[in-house]
Amino acid sequence: MFRGVGRALAKLFGVAALLTAGRAAAHPPRIEVQGVASTGSMPKGVCLSPDAKRAYVSNFGQANGQNISIYNAESLSQLGVIHVPGNVVETVLSADGKTLFASNFIRNSVMFIDVENRRVAREVKTGAHPKILALSSDGKSLFAANWSGNSVTQVDVSTGQTVRTLPAGTNPRGMVWARSGTLYAANFNGASIDVFGGAELGVRHRFDACPIPRHLALSPDEKLLYVSCYHDSMVHAVDVATERVVHTVHVGSSPKSLEASRDGKWIWSADYGKETHSVSVIDTSDWTARVYPVPGMDHGSGIAVFPDGKRALVTGWYDNHVYLVGFEGTGGDPAKALSKIDGWIHRRKHD
Repeated sequence: MFRGVGRALAKLFGVAALLTAGRAAAHPPRIEVQGVASTGSMPKGVCLSPDAKRAYVSNFGQANGQNISIYNAESLSQLGVIHVPGNVVETVLSADGKTLFASNFIRNSVMFIDVENRRVAREVKTGAHPKILALSSDGKSLFAANWSGNSVTQVDVSTGQTVRTLPAGTNPRGMVWARSGTLYAANFNGASIDVFGGAELGVRHRFDACPIPRHLALSPDEKLLYVSCYHDSMVHAVDVATERVVHTVHVGSSPKSLEASRDGKWIWSADYGKETHSVSVIDTSDWTARVYPVPGMDHGSGIAVFPDGKRALVTGWYDNHVYLVGFEGTGGDPAKALSKIDGWIHRRKHD
């Protein structure tokens, strides 16, 4: 009898162990730094070319020159620099990778930069102090969130003409376009998200969000809207159909930028807060997160996720570096990267 009970318990515990192991395996893998490179002053954003071979870092602290650094995305060897008047906040690439759109904070404009010759081909006026940019699915419209203008400017990409100005809440920043023809804009100091849709985006409504919603992203199926909650150090997943929060996940302190992987398995976050100076990765299968304090990074700012979803580039706002981080064993040279980081941290402390 007892032997039978023992076998039954062993079987039961074995199943439980498998279930537990399954849950543990669903947690995000461990993360490591795989590469690092110097940037210009205050690197705010980073974006990848469509083939993920090049990376473009916008150096917000560089006025009137050396505004955008270009890197080999894998090795982080610098390939060149783009010089423009004013100062660049964020960038986004056209689908063919030939045009880099850059928001210019001081000049209240968006610049169309020819990637091949690294020159400004066109400059379009926006509202006051544009930040995040978003392209429509067909690439025909570019949207700029005007931080001080409490508005969003829509630009016709082919003509370079302003199509319309959409009224938004207080300090719109995070922005994302859905294939349904809907534009979402997060009002940083308005604790809300504006939804623009319908003919000529003339139908607008607003729903409440967490305090200080900073950045937005969509799941690949566009059923969930991800919101970085800067104040609460959380990421919210909002059901697009009901506009209700269905998942909340604690991440590193003050998540600044976020991006979902193409397969929807992971959400990466650059965490700006000084408590963690980290990147966070959320596993969307069970809504757990791993927070990784990046050695040497001082206030995480921009993030760009590679197509495999297992690696990302993140910029350090105050330390003036871009880091290649990824799941352990997925590439790069972690030992060389850490040695390089140790070197400049030592010099920084000495100075």
